[in-house]
Amino acid sequence: MLPAAFGATVVTSRPAEVAAFYQQHFDLQITIDLGWFICLRRGEADWELAISERGHASVPAAVSATKDSTNIFGFVVEDADKVAQALTEAGVELEGEVITEPWGQRHFYVRDPEGTWLDVIQLVAPDPEWLAANIPTAQ
Repeated sequence: MLPAAFGATVVTSRPAEVAAFYQQHFDLQITIDLGWFICLRRGEADWELAISERGHASVPAAVSATKDSTNIFGFVVEDADKVAQALTEAGVELEGEVITEPWGQRHFYVRDPEGTWLDVIQLVAPDPEWLAANIPTAQ
């Protein structure tokens, strides 16, 4: 199988509020708005984020019954600190500090209004010692 594109869906009782969060903080644009279903995309990206209303007939009952999200969506950005600052200034609470990982990520976690976990990631140079210890061919 060779998928043509990728999409993820947040199931919520507040589609408009959740969509507005992604518009405001991640510069996603609405491409479809049916009220109960909203699709967002950034430019010509070959992925999309859908927001679907909890309890709608198109959502499996078991999914609608689940209230806690254990998914993590990753967003790669140019400057994690700048995004963290903008979110904080807008009143969004970060789930921890911005940290630099030895494998080459500077990132932090935040949750959208429905509770979906977001990993906001800036790619940085990995630590040479970590590379040598974990990826021997990288030497």
